Amino acid sequence: MEHPNTSGAPIPSRRLSRSRSMRPPRRPTNSRAYHVVRCLITSLILLTVLASALCLIAWLTLHPHPPVFRVNSLAVSGFNISSPQFTPRYDLELVITNPNKKTVLLIDQFGFLVSYRGIPLLRRAMDSTNVQILGNRSSEVEFELDVQKLNDKKRRKVLRDIRGDWSRRVVSFLVKVDMRVEFRAGRWLSRQRSVEASCKDLSVEFLPGKETGKLPDGGRICSVY
Repeated sequence: MEHPNTSGAPIPSRRLSRSRSMRPPRRPTNSRAYHVVRCLITSLILLTVLASALCLIAWLTLHPHPPVFRVNSLAVSGFNISSPQFTPRYDLELVITNPNKKTVLLIDQFGFLVSYRGIPLLRRAMDSTNVQILGNRSSEVEFELDVQKLNDKKRRKVLRDIRGDWSRRVVSFLVKVDMRVEFRAGRWLSRQRSVEASCKDLSVEFLPGKETGKLPDGGRICSVY
């Protein structure tokens, strides 16, 4: 015999409580591994920023200066303006000085331009020449710039403009040298920079009846950019 529910309270459903108790428990997220990865990434970023800041401070403290260039000698041969070929050769000797005390200079690329009154006479690039200069030291470097034939338009312009200078047996050249210079301090600090040296008013004197000439006196300081 069933007794009525006189209290009026709801009777809990056994089927509902059983279905809730049979649900599988939720898997907790692996928050610990995520936290470790996040800490590692943050540490790497901080280390990179710190290393960059230390390198910048070190370079500001060292403050490396560009090298100093001086033309020690310039000899020109085969300079015959009456020849239809007109293919002179240039032998250049540079003295490169490292003005820095604690920085080593490494130069591994040279580009040359020899011009007369804005007319390019010769262009040369040399990648095989390696020069290392210690702090407060100088190095003498010789370059043999081979013959390069001018086209007819440039040759006619040079021959037209050079007659006045050739009558005085003095011809003024401009030599530009482009270099890739690496400044190195210790094992870890290094920086590369492109440097251009402009050597103006290189007045070469030619002997009468000769196709060769040279600077009457060396020691021409070049402007560095």
